[in-house]
Parts: sequence; C-alpha cells; structure tokens
Amino acid sequence: MEIELKYLVEDSFARERIFDDRHLLALTDGNGPETILMKALYLDTEDRQLLKQEIAFRVRFEDERPVATLKWGGGVENGLHTRGELNAAVDEAFLTAPSLEIFRGSTVYEEVGPLLEGKALHPVMEMEFVRKQMHIDTGKSISMLSYDEGEIRTVGGSAPISELEIELYSGDQEDMIALGHELASKYNLKPGNRSKYQRGLELLGIL
Repeated sequence: MEIELKYLVEDSFARERIFDDRHLLALTDGNGPETILMKALYLDTEDRQLLKQEIAFRVRFEDERPVATLKWGGGVENGLHTRGELNAAVDEAFLTAPSLEIFRGSTVYEEVGPLLEGKALHPVMEMEFVRKQMHIDTGKSISMLSYDEGEIRTVGGSAPISELEIELYSGDQEDMIALGHELASKYNLKPGNRSKYQRGLELLGIL
C-alpha cells in the first residue's frame, strides 16, 4: 500500500527554499537531499484493459536502474493518495517484451492477468523528471519528501511536472499529514489530487 501527500509547487520561491527549510533539515539523517533522474514509460494493451481495471503499469529508470511498478485502486482526498502498489526490479531487456508475469502470485495479477492473455503491452505515455529527495524522521513517522520537476509527454500533448510528495514509510499517518499541512501553509502549496498518470490520460482525452 502506498500512502502519500501530493502538492503542486507553483511558486519559484518554494522550489528554491523547501530543501533549505531549517525544520526539515533538523528531521533528516544528516546526509542532505539526493538528486535522481527519472524516466518513466507507462504501458497498456491496445484496448486499454489495465485502464478499465483502474490499474497503472510503468517501467521507470531511476538513475538508469529500471523498476517495474503496478498501482491500483485507492482514493484521494485533499492531496492524500492511498493505493495498492507493487514494485519489481527488472533489466533493460524487459522492455523488449514487457509483461505482468513478474507480479505472478500477487492478488492483483490473479485478477488482471487472464484479461491480458495474448495481448501485447504498448507505450501510452512517457515522463522525464529530476527528483530531489530526502528522508524525514519526526520521531513519530518516517517518510520520504521529494520534489519532482520535468515533463509528461503523450501523443496528445505535454504538460510540466512541478510537485512535492511526502510518502509515508512507517509510523503515524496523521503526523505525516501534519508535516504536509505545515509545508503547504509555509510555502503556499496546493493539494495535488491527480497523479502524473491521470494528468497524462487527460492529455490523451481519455479522462
């Protein structure tokens, strides 16, 4: 299960100052933020079987390390996203014949696998962004705070990415939410109720 807060970062001041915030720096492990280049490809069948089941399947290169991910279900309220998530490390050759077989044995695979039988997966959209992130430990919750800046690209057009995420790793969810509210108030952040994938689908005219 993935639990994260998502905020839109529209103020250039916020983009420059969040990772220098004294309160946040006091909650880190002392190593400071790290920067990762992300390149993601989202896939589905020609007849959109995954979309019909409200499932997103992507392969993302994180500093050249490919990871396959399934996300499904859940909901969103005031920027708080909750959904199922599975991840699996793959290699570059995986993209020559991508398949959900790597998730065989999971409940979600058993539900959707038969619907994809004999159907190839094709690119739906791609994204490229730079992620700046750091671990946060308040003593009540442990989370990853990250800022993504880049672009969503589809055949229907493109859109910029500029968003802050706080993903709960362990501990008190309400404590993580309180931290999000503090940052939103301090840096004029707006709740992000759409995922990057949903924004891409809107560009394609599907949502």
